[in-house]
Amino acid sequence: MEDLGNSIDTRFYEYQEARKLKLSLVEEYQGSNLDQTIPGRIIENDRGTFYHIETEFQYQLKTIQPDYIIEKILSDLKLISGIGGATESLLKEAGYRTIEDLAGHPRFKEEAKGFLEILNSRYIYNLIQWIERCFPKSHPYIIYCSGLNDKDNFLVLDIETLGVYKRPIILIGFALISGGKIHVHQYLARNIHEEPAVLQGFLAHINQDTIFVTFNGRTFDIPYIRERLAFHEVIGDMEIPHVDVLPFSRRAWKKGLPNCRLTTLEKYLFGLNRKDDVPSALVPEFYTEYIKTRNIGPIVAIIEHNRQDVLSLANIFSRLHEIWE
Repeated sequence: MEDLGNSIDTRFYEYQEARKLKLSLVEEYQGSNLDQTIPGRIIENDRGTFYHIETEFQYQLKTIQPDYIIEKILSDLKLISGIGGATESLLKEAGYRTIEDLAGHPRFKEEAKGFLEILNSRYIYNLIQWIERCFPKSHPYIIYCSGLNDKDNFLVLDIETLGVYKRPIILIGFALISGGKIHVHQYLARNIHEEPAVLQGFLAHINQDTIFVTFNGRTFDIPYIRERLAFHEVIGDMEIPHVDVLPFSRRAWKKGLPNCRLTTLEKYLFGLNRKDDVPSALVPEFYTEYIKTRNIGPIVAIIEHNRQDVLSLANIFSRLHEIWE
């Protein structure tokens, strides 16, 4: 369990260091321009303009082999309503070893056939919904299901905002994985009036095969984006498969770590210790300083913080596939 006193002391120290960082960045970047410091391009759509930053890195996402996933899922009869551990044992003794076998069972055949239809369609949204009806939302089967889709369809997502709900989104960072590389896109609102354009630009990357990968996205990122879409009357479908890595991380590692914050996970799993990083809670303060002074130093720190969040999230997602294979 995380020690509350130590946690408060640690975060207070982080905030003090971050405020020192802000002052040093303002001094370092005095007179600098955003496009000269961080290469990018201005994108225009019918809701306005925003600044697009793109970086890429060599990367191999590790996912579980589909054949193993299907075999593992089909062998768990508890995915059918009315079947618990004891009933599963009796059914397997009677020769019903898989859900495919249950398609011939007088009581369970209809639901078994329905499950098989969803599994064979590879429509991950419905499959995840089915599994979440039977098991906790942190069950490894959810990770398994994501491995049934093409790696190109994962969209690793992290947002930065000006505070709690009903405050603007200032940066949407997301990564797409293809060809042995991870492509990180960051859509920056250079002022709060560019938020609608950022949102619409982001929606252009979502299709029927997309799977969101987030860290606490069920509680924060996705509801937040939905709220801002509604506020600006930007139409977009966010009802797509979603793997929130946070509950899976707690299931996998909480007993061996001080906590399951993203920075803690990246430190213990990958040996990454961030330097000159702005804590998420101080992002609004850094952005406000940028708006007030037009000094790009604070926004540089936000961009780098968001990019590392996205990369660490992808790495944690990949590691979960490894430990549950």
